[in-house]
Amino acid sequence: MQTPIVDRRARFRRSPVNCQGGTHRRGRRRRYPRVCLAFEGFYSSAERLLYAASGNLSLRGVYIKTLVPDASGTRATLRIRLPGSVAMMKIPARVVWSNQDGINGPVGMGVKFEGALPWQLKRMAATLIRRAGLRTLG
Repeated sequence: MQTPIVDRRARFRRSPVNCQGGTHRRGRRRRYPRVCLAFEGFYSSAERLLYAASGNLSLRGVYIKTLVPDASGTRATLRIRLPGSVAMMKIPARVVWSNQDGINGPVGMGVKFEGALPWQLKRMAATLIRRAGLRTLG
């Protein structure tokens, strides 16, 4: 199954695609392409523990769809099992944006990885490339 990479690095107002089938206006801030991906994982903070089953993933962070997002700045731990992987990766993270009302974007929260290890980033990059149907050199 090939999932298209949503590259929002270009300087244009709207991206052609997002995981929900619509468009976003955040194209100017993206540094890494995102892939809509079904994965399993857990988000845990001092306030809550959430099960995350899908979202969009980049090398910098993940979007978690939830009706009860934590506030921006909340420190958390993500445990993510990528497709085709047996073990979960444990990654420290921080909430960088949160939306509860759904007016200014999708309901959920954007979580940034903080302190991901090099092997974890390599594993995520390989999954993102494979899911997008791209081929690597070498």
